[in-house]
Amino acid sequence: MSRHPLRSWLFAGALVGSLGFGCTDPEEPFPTLDELEKLQGLHSPARRPPVDPTNKYGDDPLAASLGTKLFNDPGLSSCGTVSCKSCHDARGGSVDTPKALGCNGAQTGRNPPTVLGSGYSTWFMWDGRADRLWNQALLPLLSPIEMASTPEILRGRLTATYAAEYKTVFGKLPSEETDEQLLANFGKAIAAYERTLNRNEAPFDQDVIRFLAAVEQGKAEQDPAYLGLKTFVRKGQCILCHKGTMLSDDQFHNIGVKDVSGGQRGVAAAADAMLTWTFNSAGPYSDAPAGLESNRLLRLGNDLRQKATELEGAYKTPTLRNVELSGPYMHTGDVATLEDVVELYNKGGEPTGNFAGVVSTSIAPLNLADEEKKALVQLLKSMTGAVK
Repeated sequence: MSRHPLRSWLFAGALVGSLGFGCTDPEEPFPTLDELEKLQGLHSPARRPPVDPTNKYGDDPLAASLGTKLFNDPGLSSCGTVSCKSCHDARGGSVDTPKALGCNGAQTGRNPPTVLGSGYSTWFMWDGRADRLWNQALLPLLSPIEMASTPEILRGRLTATYAAEYKTVFGKLPSEETDEQLLANFGKAIAAYERTLNRNEAPFDQDVIRFLAAVEQGKAEQDPAYLGLKTFVRKGQCILCHKGTMLSDDQFHNIGVKDVSGGQRGVAAAADAMLTWTFNSAGPYSDAPAGLESNRLLRLGNDLRQKATELEGAYKTPTLRNVELSGPYMHTGDVATLEDVVELYNKGGEPTGNFAGVVSTSIAPLNLADEEKKALVQLLKSMTGAVK
């Protein structure tokens, strides 16, 4: 045996690359150089999300304190019974039902995305209708089927209950703000709170560290996580979209989820309006320096035009961190268990015609063996972190 097994593995991976093979031979030793680099990128994220330049209050503890109270306050809704917490109250930061209920029994069109780890993301809502955490908070507040609120209701509640705290954070009383500034500040306080909702370090992270050490020692196949990681990275191809520290590329893909609703087109229909939205990250209520966010929005606009077919029926890749807690799954909430999720991918999505557009090129039948499915589900369950 080589004294430097990892070096030998790296050499083998480099050789495969130099020979120009497009795909990894399923019998090739795992991991190859490329697979090893992907595995090394799966470490747990930093305790705090990266600074959001569009929200100068994002890491202000006073703003987070106010945001906590606002997040839990049903008095901000027109019916007086629905708060942000109403749709994000379960352990997984969502609801444990396919849809959530808003004012007067109205039902949301989609399963609420988790708020756990939301501060690490750059696009929001399943269909990309918001491009920062703070402006995302405005959408359920103003939605007629969720909180059904208005600037007047918001101003009245802030004035009656939170006026002193609001002025301490934002420098003015709620009564002194324009409607738009009041809404933006509400969102920034909510975001400051949500940026604290992190369950990062998980058994999965230690499993990856241990597995990489096993690779170095030439004992990869003896590691308990070997089959799960191999399936995740190679045969299952999960890592194509569920990559990096948050196990998500934060982009939009059509994976063939059954959806015959009016909102089935996903990002192709929803994101365009965000490009001219008053509250987007390049707009007048963003705290980012002029021009900083414009290129990001410009790229999205170009993608909507140039990749129209690819983005039809596409939805954002959710994080896999804490995924065991956030079921039911997919934007429809109609996939009940992690086993069902694996089966959906294993068959390559639902048949064409059950959703808008066509599946992404990376989606195809996987032909996973039962032991591979079980190992993959166990790996997913290991991604649940502890509350910090």
